[in-house]
Formats: sequence, structure tokens, C-alpha cells
Amino acid sequence: MKFFVWLFIIFAILMSYIFISVAINMDTKMNEVDIWIDQEDIKDGESQNFNIAVIGDTHTSETDKDYLKLEEVLTEVERASPDLIAFVGDYTGSPGAINDFEVHRKKIINILTESKKTPKVFVLGNYESYSDPEKWIEEFEANGAIVLENEIILLETDAGKICIRGLGDYYTKRFRGVDFPESCSNSFRITLTHDPAGAFQIGMEGLFISGHTHCGQISFPFIGPLWVPTEAPEEAHCGLYQDNMRTVFTTSGVGTAIFPVRFGAQSNWDLLVTNIN
Repeated sequence: MKFFVWLFIIFAILMSYIFISVAINMDTKMNEVDIWIDQEDIKDGESQNFNIAVIGDTHTSETDKDYLKLEEVLTEVERASPDLIAFVGDYTGSPGAINDFEVHRKKIINILTESKKTPKVFVLGNYESYSDPEKWIEEFEANGAIVLENEIILLETDAGKICIRGLGDYYTKRFRGVDFPESCSNSFRITLTHDPAGAFQIGMEGLFISGHTHCGQISFPFIGPLWVPTEAPEEAHCGLYQDNMRTVFTTSGVGTAIFPVRFGAQSNWDLLVTNIN
């Protein structure tokens, strides 16, 4: 009898731990990260740091609750006064679960682009590729947003000029490597792309900001994630990775995909404090 009592107690403790952990991981938090970048062509007197907010993988569903959560995250991000907000894709929930996708797409983009206080740049994720990527681009541009698909823009911010390369999603074969033009010399350079695997293609170097992996979304102690959908090296699946050619930051993201649960992978938006050597 005592054996079953102890078994029940252990089971209850385990379930409580899992429930509390899931609740904590699903509550979106700010994650601040210091990044040191070697870029010798930055002129003396130019700004030596940029604060970049990163929002990825919101996976917003067709519900007022999810729309409100997206608005709340954006409000918190704006309150942090970043120099740039980088959006790295997967803004929608599963396209097959959306009743009126045209309305849903417009609703998401209206929320994402409503505030003009801080410069924003967008790239598309695999969920946008699954739901007519050209219409996503058209709708973003109709709202006056900067959305990049294998393109580069030189953007003026309060902290200085940033040359931003936005590359298509490698996971859905929309990635195409493009080189920074001469006009980007002497400016801080970053690359946005959804799947971190793009950062490891031939000729790719510099600072990359990506998402897609959810840091595994469900990750068990001692075992790790059940599945991470990327060809990027394991070391670049989550957080900060650096080698002699590239620095890659992969956000855990805000939302969930497939299963509406996070365990061992915190829901985050990130504030990257980039320091240029």
C-alpha cells in the first residue's frame, strides 16, 4: 500500500513540475544578449553599438486572444526603445487551421506595422511560404513596411546606418545568397533570415539573426529537443553561435507550432546589444 502512495506522490510532484514549467515557458519574456562584432571598416566616430529587438515565430492563430498577445508583445518591445526591430518570420499559425486567410493575413500585418515609432524590417518564414508568400509581401508593402526577400537595404536609424540583408527561407528553398554592395562599406551589416541553416551556405559571413527552431520547443533534461527542423549545426539551433566566419543568433521565438506547448524552451523576444570592435 505504501508503495502506491509513494508512487502517487512522485507522480503528482512530476506532473506539478511539468505543469509549472510549461506555464513559465509559455509566458513570453525579454531575453537580453550582448554580442561583440569585429567589423574593422566602421569609421571612427560612428555609433559603436546598436540595440536590435528580435521577434520570431509568433505563430498567431485566428483568435482575439492571439491577436491581443501579439499586440502586448509589440508594446513591450517598443517600450524597450530599440534602434531596430527585426522580424524573422512565421507570423501565422498553421494555414490549414485558418478559416479566412485573407482577413487573417491583413489583421496580423496591421498589428505588426501599426506603430511607426521604431524602424522595422521583415523577412518571411516557412509558414508564409505555405500561405502564398507573394501576397504576404504585397500586404506588407501596402502597409508601408520593409520586407526583404534576397534583398539589401541601407537603413538610417537614430544609432546610425545599418545595412540589412534579408534572405529568403532556406527551409522552403526560397534562400538565395546575395553579397553586400560597396555602398554598405563603413556601415554596420546584419543579415536576417528565417532558418539558421542559411547562415552556413557558401559565401555567407557576418552577423545573422534567425528563428525557425523554437529552440526545440519541447526539450527534455539530459535528452534535449525531440526535433529541430533545420540543417544548421546543433550549436546554432538556439541562442548565440560564433565561429571565425559568422555570428549567428537564433531566437527561441514567441509562439508554438504543431503542439501548443513549450517545455524546456522559453518563449522569448530578444534584445541584442551589439557592440562593434
